[in-house]
Amino acid sequence: MKFPILIVVVSVILCLGTACTAKKDLVTENIPSNTVSSTDGIWQQEGYSRIIELKDTMIAVYDICKVHCSLSFSEHILDFGEIVTVNERSLIIKHGIDRWVFNKLDQLPEICTIETTSKGNDITHNFEVFWHTFNENYSAFDVKGIDWQEVYHKQKAKLTPNTTELELFLIFEEMIDLLNDGHVKMGVPDELLEGYKAHKEVMNTTPSKYNFLHELQLGEQIATLYVDSVRQGNGGMVRWGMINEDIGYVQVNGMVIQADYGIPEKVPFPDFYYNYARHADTRKDEPQRADEEAGMKKRMDEIITELAAAKSFILDIRFNGGGKDGVAMELLNHFCAKPQEVASKKAWEGNAIHNHQSIRTQPSSKRFEGPVYLITSHRTASAAELLTLGSLALANFTRIGSTTEGIFSSTLDKVLPNGWEYECSNEIYHDLSGNNYENVGITPDYSIDYPRDKDKFIEALYEELKLGKNEAIEKVLGRVKK
Repeated sequence: MKFPILIVVVSVILCLGTACTAKKDLVTENIPSNTVSSTDGIWQQEGYSRIIELKDTMIAVYDICKVHCSLSFSEHILDFGEIVTVNERSLIIKHGIDRWVFNKLDQLPEICTIETTSKGNDITHNFEVFWHTFNENYSAFDVKGIDWQEVYHKQKAKLTPNTTELELFLIFEEMIDLLNDGHVKMGVPDELLEGYKAHKEVMNTTPSKYNFLHELQLGEQIATLYVDSVRQGNGGMVRWGMINEDIGYVQVNGMVIQADYGIPEKVPFPDFYYNYARHADTRKDEPQRADEEAGMKKRMDEIITELAAAKSFILDIRFNGGGKDGVAMELLNHFCAKPQEVASKKAWEGNAIHNHQSIRTQPSSKRFEGPVYLITSHRTASAAELLTLGSLALANFTRIGSTTEGIFSSTLDKVLPNGWEYECSNEIYHDLSGNNYENVGITPDYSIDYPRDKDKFIEALYEELKLGKNEAIEKVLGRVKK
């Protein structure tokens, strides 16, 4: 969902890299001939506080807010997205399922031309940039009931001429914790992380008992309990099979790490991921995103074909923390009957709505149109919630489990003047009735009172397994028998 820093699915997993790809020619075949204009120039994006400068096939991306502007990164345009429309005034770039709108500027704003190198490590300036970025872009202050101006005065008062980088990071962490948003995070140098860990130990912060590997293992045990011959792909990111002669079961544990890089199917996840990352490291953002979507399409085409005898499906996304919106939609496309709008999204910038977009299904040629039972939990998040949101518009879906996490927005990735990377939620997703589920999540049709705490949730499922059952799947089996 973004210039995404890919979701961290387990603490030992490294983020997918962004190594450079070979130089490519600019592709413009989708641009209508009557609108072709030079893409070279300076363009301001609607809703994302970014300015881009295009020259030939290269793009420079600037982060901008009220108090700062700086170059964030440069890359080949095709690693950023595909130009689909351009004229003298506007430019549209396709990025995943998004179409980003840019308006032509005569020149860079003055704030982008002011020398700011001397402020790079200035503690107060970095604080101001961080606060203003959220003040101008964060889309959920209202639903969370947070007075960001009050936060500004309280947190800025902690700054002194002697504030260290670690102390600044802790101030930012306090502000991030207030937002309680799984899409808001910050990356800092390793030496600061060591100090941060030591601080957490002093504060007696208890680390989580379980990580993503435990969730994968738990998912495998659940699938094995009900499915006669479980198959899996991508190290367990997808599992499938028949529960009986009528019910197909598909467990999808992420909307990422789904590309087909030719790695053996049954390799344990840590080994699989090591090899997967080596392949992904040769790809940049947009090509790697396309790999993920193509991988999901290929996998689901295989599953729908293999489980053709199924009269209904269980789609289990309880351990799915999200990833790419396009992967989620590719999955949904295998369980819908017709092209239709299922949701919408828009961006928030400067107290105004921008870039309203319709999110639509495009049914796969290999698809199942019968009853689908979608199992969710509080761990169902981000792009997995987009699939859940889209399912609300499809009559063949029934949702079972607990409320999803409530973090829909793609991450708006930014860089502070001191080089620290951080992410902000700047988008609002709606169902077809205009409901916004940010911060509250989507409540299923049939609720199971799963604990919200991750460790307690996992332990509750383990306790069910000791009794030789899984409540969610048993609920589906009970409904299907009726």
